[in-house]
Formats: sequence, C-alpha cells, structure tokens
Amino acid sequence: MEMIDQLRDGKTKAFAKHCFERYSPEELNAASEGMPDQDEMAHWEITAGQWEEAIAAALADHHSQG
Repeated sequence: MEMIDQLRDGKTKAFAKHCFERYSPEELNAASEGMPDQDEMAHWEITAGQWEEAIAAALADHHSQG
C-alpha cells in the first residue's frame, strides 16, 4: 500500500485502507468517476477532497499490485 502509506492525514489514510481492502479496482474506478459518497464522508468524518484522495490512493495501490 505504497500510495496509501504516503497519505499524511490519519482519517484519509484509514478510509483509503478500508477502501483498498473492501472494494475491487472496478468499484473504486466507478466511485472515482462519480460524486463523493455523502454517507461515507459522514461516517469517516472526512471532506469531499479527503474522500477523493483516499479513493485515488486505494485505486493506485490496486493497480500497482496488478
């Protein structure tokens, strides 16, 4: 999880790890093309920017393993 480990914000990093472990690259790609998920943002107490950064990092790490 090279990209995730580079994230500085703890909440963003925790959400990115969750996304990496729970979602497939296809699901993350679809999420990255849509709007940030309001329910996840509220649950994880993150902003739209943090949500987007976490999704991008999780997706990048999936691609680096593939």
